[in-house]
Amino acid sequence: MAFTGQLAMKNGADLPSFMLVDGIVFLALVLLGMLVTKHQFVLSGRMTWLGILNGALAVVSGFAVMYALRLGGEGSIVYPIRSLEVVLAVMLAFLVFREPVTTTKIIGLSMGVGSLIILTR
Repeated sequence: MAFTGQLAMKNGADLPSFMLVDGIVFLALVLLGMLVTKHQFVLSGRMTWLGILNGALAVVSGFAVMYALRLGGEGSIVYPIRSLEVVLAVMLAFLVFREPVTTTKIIGLSMGVGSLIILTR
């Protein structure tokens, strides 16, 4: 997905149109998967709002990345920076879900951040 987005931006694709087609295909494939597996839509009101928030954040993130590529950003730099979302997710897991902070997790997180710093140079 990262490569095809970068390819689209480098070839002058219209950003909103590209994102719309991307979203329509995503929706169609999820619906097809639900039909094939005969899985019913079951989601509480609270989880529906959380899904809406998640989708909105994904769109903002997607537009930001595609726009950075459109402005001439290199994929080898833009995508590792986007990967910092993993660091935020881990930190929130420590704070919100009270997941244990172990030495192994801290070392792994540090190595992940270190690799992103090296990739962006």
